[in-house]
Amino acid sequence: MPATVTPADVLATLSHRYREHYGDRFVGLHAVPEFPFSDEEPEPGPDDDVRAVEVIVVLKGPYDPFEETDPVVDLAMEVTEEYDWWMSIHPLHTAHDSSLADWARERGVEL
Repeated sequence: MPATVTPADVLATLSHRYREHYGDRFVGLHAVPEFPFSDEEPEPGPDDDVRAVEVIVVLKGPYDPFEETDPVVDLAMEVTEEYDWWMSIHPLHTAHDSSLADWARERGVEL
């Protein structure tokens, strides 16, 4: 593990873990803006120093959103703990042919 951990290190490991877990069903991982579903900046609040990386895991079918939630979140937590990383990872997941996947491809950064 590098002496200085960067977001790129953590996200590369996360992408690798999702590929290991899902195999050919894993289409991609997209980092998206914080508060991705709002066009407006949030009002400053008491937790302004808390930062998060929002990611969207895109999967091929068969896709059951209830079945995917635990593994997607568990893998993100494992990587965060492994790197002892101070920034939170907020993972979402979606089917490859969904409007959310299209949005992630247009507005996110593919990892």
